[in-house]
Amino acid sequence: MQKVLKLLQILERHQYKDQGEKRPVGGHGAGVCFCDDSGNMVMHKVGKTNSSPAKDLSLLKDFAQQKSRIILGHVRHASSNLMNTVEYAEATQPYKVNCLDIAEVVSVHNGKVQNYEEIRKDLSKEHCFQSEIVKLVDSEVVPHLFEENLVICNDEDEARKRTSEMIKGSNTVVVLTRSEGRSQLHVLHKRFTRGMHLWKNNKDEIILCSREEPLQQVFGDLLEAGDFEKEISIEWIPYELRTRSREKLYQRAYKVIDS
Repeated sequence: MQKVLKLLQILERHQYKDQGEKRPVGGHGAGVCFCDDSGNMVMHKVGKTNSSPAKDLSLLKDFAQQKSRIILGHVRHASSNLMNTVEYAEATQPYKVNCLDIAEVVSVHNGKVQNYEEIRKDLSKEHCFQSEIVKLVDSEVVPHLFEENLVICNDEDEARKRTSEMIKGSNTVVVLTRSEGRSQLHVLHKRFTRGMHLWKNNKDEIILCSREEPLQQVFGDLLEAGDFEKEISIEWIPYELRTRSREKLYQRAYKVIDS
């Protein structure tokens, strides 16, 4: 966990200033969800503070000493229309849902779901949203939409494809599903985002991050020792080059080894 928390602190400040990137990756919140020794997914999140949200997260009592094979982390930089939500942990990712009693769904999202309000209106009434105590955050509709599509499709791959088709805009989504002792990781990418880099080894272990440089700085030794090979690399593309660049589309499911 210490390495993950260190990565989040570096990642929240990361910015390609020399390429015209206007904002750092994070700074408006940080969160981690991990599988504990009892098999429960435990969540810790903080909103924007006077210092570093990722550092505040690392200072939570006994948190940095936790160990887990399954960890999802996120640093937030809010869209302009959601700046009034940044101090609230409820508006920070990851999100964990199980509203329809079909599977536990944990998600992290980067980008902007342009039609999130429309999606929210069309979801069944059983869904409850943490961020609505302040203002609905687009990222939170993603796990609820995936969960509802899982009910409709009764198949995780089809639910992922349907979710990808339904969300509009430039988005990277990572969804972890857990049901009946089985876990699966779904990754999808659409159009232009902050980036996505994924490594995998022959033990089916996976490491992924939006930025390669911070991850190599913290996990480079583990990537080498664990014989990880890069499976997908999607770079952040400067805004002025996007009209001349091909949109990056990617979808895949990975089995998750819990123990």
